Amino acid sequence: MDIEQNICESTLYIHSAYAEPITVADIAAEAYLSPSYFSFMFRTFTGYTVKNYLNRYRLYRAAMDLHDSNKQLVEIAYVHGFSSQQAFTRSFSQMYGITPAQFRLQRPFVNPFPPENLWTKWRKPSMELMQCFENVRFMHKKAFYVVGMEVDIHYNSDDGTAPIAGLWETWSGEKVAELIPDQVSQGVVYGMTHSETTDSKAKYFVGVEVSTLDNLPVGLVGRKFEASEYAVFDTTLEIIFTGKFWRTFYAKWLPESGYAIHEEHNDLLDAFRKYPAIEVYPKGWENEQSIMQAYAPVIKK
Repeated sequence: MDIEQNICESTLYIHSAYAEPITVADIAAEAYLSPSYFSFMFRTFTGYTVKNYLNRYRLYRAAMDLHDSNKQLVEIAYVHGFSSQQAFTRSFSQMYGITPAQFRLQRPFVNPFPPENLWTKWRKPSMELMQCFENVRFMHKKAFYVVGMEVDIHYNSDDGTAPIAGLWETWSGEKVAELIPDQVSQGVVYGMTHSETTDSKAKYFVGVEVSTLDNLPVGLVGRKFEASEYAVFDTTLEIIFTGKFWRTFYAKWLPESGYAIHEEHNDLLDAFRKYPAIEVYPKGWENEQSIMQAYAPVIKK
């Protein structure tokens, strides 16, 4: 199965059926994938959640209709898949910063959606990116405990991942690591997303690995994750931020590796509750250009 092609073709389905009350499950069925796995892969390849992509496409088509026609606002709302004129106005104003009526009067330029480079912007990775995949290591990690801090994030919201930056600032500024006993590797910090839900909400965790949760400090969170085989990649936070690492992982490395990820055999969301991907910041890590590790939970095909 060509995952990239299936995801690409799913956007064509969205473009043809966007005015209908289609669901994530409907779109996933067009790609022959489970809704949870499809949602994850869609966001990996496009940078948008399914719902966010669908909403943006509806709004863009509505904006073009406002620009090119004299249709009433209520007609435009229904023609482009909104449940009411009020819902359309609210969503449109959030996206473009002005109401549909103001947009019709001002006729501002809006960038096309989807952007022309949606499927090409990541296909020419730099040598630095590809170096991440040259010396892959494999390790079996036993079930482990972590202690730290976490926040709720929401991939379907424009600022839904903003709390991650604040979490790291608190972690560093208050020197939280110094408060945690029973650390397995002093100075090594984990960042991970876990407990994702079908509506694109999840928890982002910053913490350290510990040998026991018996001495959990007040105000911090303790978690346990299951044993797994991990593929270990050297990378940088700069590459992680661009999204290119995980897109290349799924589009190129994984299909050629002889390995699979747990969600191919179980529900994706359940898998990431048990086997999270981990950003590992080693002792002495300094900035976005410093070498860190990305741990991907895998199983042999």
